[in-house]
Amino acid sequence: MNVLFMCTANACRSQMAEAWARHLFPAGWTVASAGLITHPIHERTRAIMAEVGIAMDGQYSKSIDVHDLDTFDLIVTLSEEAGRFLPTLADPARHRHCPVSDPMAARGSPERIRAAYRAGRDAIRALVQDIAAAV
Repeated sequence: MNVLFMCTANACRSQMAEAWARHLFPAGWTVASAGLITHPIHERTRAIMAEVGIAMDGQYSKSIDVHDLDTFDLIVTLSEEAGRFLPTLADPARHRHCPVSDPMAARGSPERIRAAYRAGRDAIRALVQDIAAAV
């Protein structure tokens, strides 16, 4: 199974999904992430994943332009924008749209922002587990 996680900027949600998938997917599955645009991975993203023992070493922001989308068995879009602007696939049934609130949009106290990142991390973990279990 070859899975691509995609969000708007490949700086948070899709990066979390890639990291979770590397940890939770069965042996032999491959995973990548991408964004409609690129933005460096936010340090809060790395810190929140490190809280649960998941390192994001070697991960960096990538545009969908670097991937041949038709080589993936499944493309999971994690933002409304990614779902809306995903290029047409040869087999649209390979697309699963699962928007997750953007932790990077959180405002307020440091505690409130950390809570938003944790909520996103945990929602994405559940999503990755569901994908692994369903295939």
